[in-house]
Amino acid sequence: MITWKAEIDRRYVPADSTSSCYLRVSINVGKDAPQSRRLPLNLALVLDRSGSMSGSKLDKARDAAAYCVRQLGADDQVAVVTYDDTVQIVGPARAMSERAKRQLIDSIRHIRSGGNTNLAGGWLTGAQEVADHTDGRLARVILLTDGLANVGMTDPAELAHHAAELRARGVSTTTMGIGADFNEDLLERMARRGGGHFYFIENADQIPDMLHRELGETLTTVARGVTLEITLPFGVEADLLNDFESSGDHRHLRVQLDDLVAGESRAPVFRLTVQPGHEAATLPLTARLRYQDVASGATRELRDDNSALTYADQARCRAERPNAAVQEEAELLNVARARETALRYDAAGDYAGSAAVLNEAAQRLQAMPCPSPGAQAETAKLQAESEEATGGFAALRRKALHYSKANSLQNRQ
Repeated sequence: MITWKAEIDRRYVPADSTSSCYLRVSINVGKDAPQSRRLPLNLALVLDRSGSMSGSKLDKARDAAAYCVRQLGADDQVAVVTYDDTVQIVGPARAMSERAKRQLIDSIRHIRSGGNTNLAGGWLTGAQEVADHTDGRLARVILLTDGLANVGMTDPAELAHHAAELRARGVSTTTMGIGADFNEDLLERMARRGGGHFYFIENADQIPDMLHRELGETLTTVARGVTLEITLPFGVEADLLNDFESSGDHRHLRVQLDDLVAGESRAPVFRLTVQPGHEAATLPLTARLRYQDVASGATRELRDDNSALTYADQARCRAERPNAAVQEEAELLNVARARETALRYDAAGDYAGSAAVLNEAAQRLQAMPCPSPGAQAETAKLQAESEEATGGFAALRRKALHYSKANSLQNRQ
């Protein structure tokens, strides 16, 4: 069951000046959401087998892929694709009968490392295997790599564009980067545009856990094609603080939240800019949530018209006690954006600029009235990161910070 609520951090806005406030839409799927029916899975596992994957990385990837195959049912379809400078279909998309499972697992065991990294070729081959066999199934490509794309298509914008096109066809892309040498900006962008998830795997031992987690989430999908629409009155404009894909203009926004699984939460937060108006006049805000219920197959639409802003004088605006939880969540998203900016400075060699951005974010968070324990812990982390930034971040540390900010902006833990 999906529950949701739209909340603004304050009800009153000044009638005599431009102001800003925040709107949060909290969407929650119960952990005990009905699982009597799940969509069959249409999965492609795309494994990097370039030379840098030799040893424990490829060993763990093979083990994790074999585990995933074992967990699937006869109605699920799986393809396994590997790539180095060339692409090989280890197992074409087919239903997972017990015999097919045994054959595919045996083929996975024989995967060996090779040469360079044709990431695009491997990923798109896996995507085509999935796209050719959709038939109402839950379609996903999981790409696991430890290196830079250096053969074939390598332009990040082009790869992200293809990910978005696949998403429009119902095929999502999840990316998993291992170690210190992959391009985190590329993999995160492909996953975001592709409607999947991005993972940073620091060492080979984590590969099975991450792949198991992704498969487990996919198998408990409760709602598909989740979209949130926000409609604002004249005089109010919104900017989305999260990194969800969105379309429309500042008064009519459509946010794509894609699939939701049991126990999952999403909380898009919008910064509202409000132009001056007449005292006592109200500004109604409308939110609509649409999704396909997996259990019933029905399309649901929920509507919330309960949020509204009211123009008031300055004294009344100052006297209002704002919703601290909404304000804090907005500030934590601003912290994620600050990390994003700091990493850009770091990549350019401006370590002082990187440290200053992180320190400023820590000060803003610290200045909030009655910060939660989580916000206090985040302040301490920012202060430590600011000190660390003065000497530049090591490669693994950069990727960990990138992963942290990406998860924050996508509401993932």
